[in-house]
Amino acid sequence: MPAYRPWEIGLVTAVAVLAGLLASISQPIVLAVFVGGFLSLFLLSRIDFAVWLLLAGTLVVNGAVLLMFPRMTKLSWALSMLGFFLLAAGLFSLFLGRRRERVRLPGFLMLFLVLVALSAGTSLLGKGSVLEILAGIKRSYQMLGLALALAVAPVTGAWRRHFQAWGGFLLFAAILQLPVALYERIVLVPLRVGMGGGIVPIDIVSGTFEPNFEGGGENGTMVIFLVVCLAYVLTAWRERALSSLWTSVFVVELGVPLFLGETKIALVLLPMMFLQVFSREIRRKPLVAAAALTSGALFTVVLAWLYFSAFAIQGKSPEQMVQNTIDYNFGSAGYYGNKASLNRTTVLTFWLHEHGLHNPVETLFGHGMGASYAGAGTLVEGHLNRKYPAMAINLNTASTLLWDSGVVGATLFLGVLATAWRASGRLLSRCADGAERGRLVALRVCLAANVFSLWYSNSLMNSPSHELLFAFTLGYLAWLARADLPKPSPENSSQRHEHQTALSHA
Repeated sequence: MPAYRPWEIGLVTAVAVLAGLLASISQPIVLAVFVGGFLSLFLLSRIDFAVWLLLAGTLVVNGAVLLMFPRMTKLSWALSMLGFFLLAAGLFSLFLGRRRERVRLPGFLMLFLVLVALSAGTSLLGKGSVLEILAGIKRSYQMLGLALALAVAPVTGAWRRHFQAWGGFLLFAAILQLPVALYERIVLVPLRVGMGGGIVPIDIVSGTFEPNFEGGGENGTMVIFLVVCLAYVLTAWRERALSSLWTSVFVVELGVPLFLGETKIALVLLPMMFLQVFSREIRRKPLVAAAALTSGALFTVVLAWLYFSAFAIQGKSPEQMVQNTIDYNFGSAGYYGNKASLNRTTVLTFWLHEHGLHNPVETLFGHGMGASYAGAGTLVEGHLNRKYPAMAINLNTASTLLWDSGVVGATLFLGVLATAWRASGRLLSRCADGAERGRLVALRVCLAANVFSLWYSNSLMNSPSHELLFAFTLGYLAWLARADLPKPSPENSSQRHEHQTALSHA
């Protein structure tokens, strides 16, 4: 039997006692944080396993738990702890590892790190409490660690296989959305009819993306995820890496859930996805492309009309529903129906009205992380939400960035998207493998969808599943950018060595 040192025995005893105390007080949040932090200690040598836990836990397990045990919503904090563990592990490899093992991050990920550091630092200038700031950082950037951990991963064949396996899992998670969404549509939607409190029954149709029986779900994020996976499938088929039979099966599996709920974003994302997937054909055969795009536009119009007809409510005609959609997106109608509520457009004009030369610091750097947050059952409400009650000033990602991080923060975020888009384009132009091209096109579609999300919703700043998809996209792109770096030839390496030797003698 091995002999244990006194400090090891003391540590195990202390951990056991602490775990017992936490279990006895019946506080699921504290227990989840403890379990997540303790589990992290065993993952330092298996970052790939930590990534598996985060992907499966966020995209599949968390949604199943919320459906079966809706009162356990705060257990997702364990996943947040895992995300911050990956952040610590990534920063260690980036700054504290051996000099020869340190990596150079692509510009878009460096911009993201600057955004988070600047937002956290300038939050101290605002009027929010420390707890509000910490909750805001946790809520908005809890998955940043995934992007960093993937970006600094070794460029080896083993890690390439890891990425391919994770891509396969994402496709599997996308296939799961159909049976879950059908269950939500057939079983849960009727049960929510007449619940009151502003609850819209159809909003529960969100697959495994944070469904909440007493609230709603991230149905927009589910649609983005499915459209991204459709982009991969169609590109792989176009590159002859996937058979027509399997492509048809996947298109049905991934396409049906898009129209089981009232998520009109699908009518915008699908044409955008087709443009990305078939961009090469559009450039090479403009006449054929023009005919296809015209047909696609007509199909979208018909689909939209059928969509509005299927979800007609309170005796409204499709024409009235279209006008209603225009009013609460671009007009003056409030998104939530009350007079005080803003909509996706007025939320930005209202920010402009409240900022300018009279408050330059808040205009440039915002009011602090978490300042604008408002959510049902939230532990820490943003102080701006108390100042502007029931107005939904954080309705979309753009307004959340502007209120919390100011013009500088919003500009940095746009810079992240723009530079990541440019990097993905360079990689795609040099990629010859069909399956790899499918992944790159899917990543580009995800980036484009997140640009639209700036206006559409605020899930990119407070939804773990949406933040995970965005972080995985950035991390995978960063790793591919490193893997694609041209290797120095032996001749150039020899010349560089001779030059360095001459400099040292000089």
